[in-house]
Amino acid sequence: MIKLFDHTEEVIKGPSNNNENAFNYYHKSDRKDMAVIRKVLEEWFFNYPNKEKKELKNRFKKDMDSAFYELFLHELFSSLNFEIEIHPKLKDSSKRPDFLIQKKDFSAYVEAKICYDKSESEMAFERRRNEFYDSLNKTRIKGFLLRIAELEFKTTKQPRTKELISKIETEISLLDPEAITSQMEKYGFEGSPFINYENDDFKILIQPMPLIKSKRDKISKNPIGMFPFETFWGGGENSLRESILKKAKRYGKFDIPYLICVNALGKKTSGKIDIENVIWGSLQYTYSTNPDNRDGRMTRAMDGVFYNSGKPKLKNVSGVLVTKVFPSNIPNANYWLFEHPFAENKMDFSRLNLVYSYVKENQIISLEGNDFDKIFGISKNWLE
Repeated sequence: MIKLFDHTEEVIKGPSNNNENAFNYYHKSDRKDMAVIRKVLEEWFFNYPNKEKKELKNRFKKDMDSAFYELFLHELFSSLNFEIEIHPKLKDSSKRPDFLIQKKDFSAYVEAKICYDKSESEMAFERRRNEFYDSLNKTRIKGFLLRIAELEFKTTKQPRTKELISKIETEISLLDPEAITSQMEKYGFEGSPFINYENDDFKILIQPMPLIKSKRDKISKNPIGMFPFETFWGGGENSLRESILKKAKRYGKFDIPYLICVNALGKKTSGKIDIENVIWGSLQYTYSTNPDNRDGRMTRAMDGVFYNSGKPKLKNVSGVLVTKVFPSNIPNANYWLFEHPFAENKMDFSRLNLVYSYVKENQIISLEGNDFDKIFGISKNWLE
């Protein structure tokens, strides 16, 4: 019988590297919370159709995010008492959606999509940066951790760190942790000296952060203690919108309901406000030009995925489920389910027993349903 996690004698202690293969870390980590997560994923994998397990396991090794999400959705709809067909055939297309779910007189196609809030170039930059951090973590120092105050890549080449590591090790060996601790107590970060390094490929500004006395005699395994603050303007609405549009146009028209499921993993897609702006249209403040009755109120612009520029859009889509679920937050993950008010194939969302929103008489109404902890029977404090 195929298992998701094979027996292994290899063990990874502590946190993962920045560019660590996610499946490899989940498989080999000795952390107790990882053992709990592995157990749940293995149980879910056992419930997955046998003929599909090999392909899904291979995808876990290459792209854990998308493979996990498909396993999650399979377990979700199974827990909601649906019969599930993996990659069902379509009459007029060689393409296959991810699932066909059925229950008595109810049936719908389901498609899964991962949304990262990042372009290909941004993801390539992140991989290059993570590999840089993993290389820099090979620095061998005692008494300090490293705070990376600034980092700038000048080219698209993968930077070499040998000279930088040598410089850090040399300069930190000359520092007194007690003296710097005293300075930082007076002046904060400014009380620690800076280590500057620059070459043709990158420049970096680093500060040594003194450890407490009991930790100073051992070489730090992962000496990077603080990374540069990551800031950005705006939300992840564009990437979420593009993800929905891409899946909406993939198959054309169906003769039964079609549900698009998007797992929004990016940091920019913060939650309900961003997601509802994409679905229903951006929030805007409107008022009358009548000075005696301004009638100021919040309304929705006509730029949502269901209704845009004065016309219903994506009518082949019956609804959209947006989640923010990771293997580590399964019972606590948030989700948002939306019924398309103009769908050609209406879907009875009450049959899902999930929280969902719909439109009635120009009002957005939300109905109650179960959270993931109740659906999966997993306690919210499962990792404790």
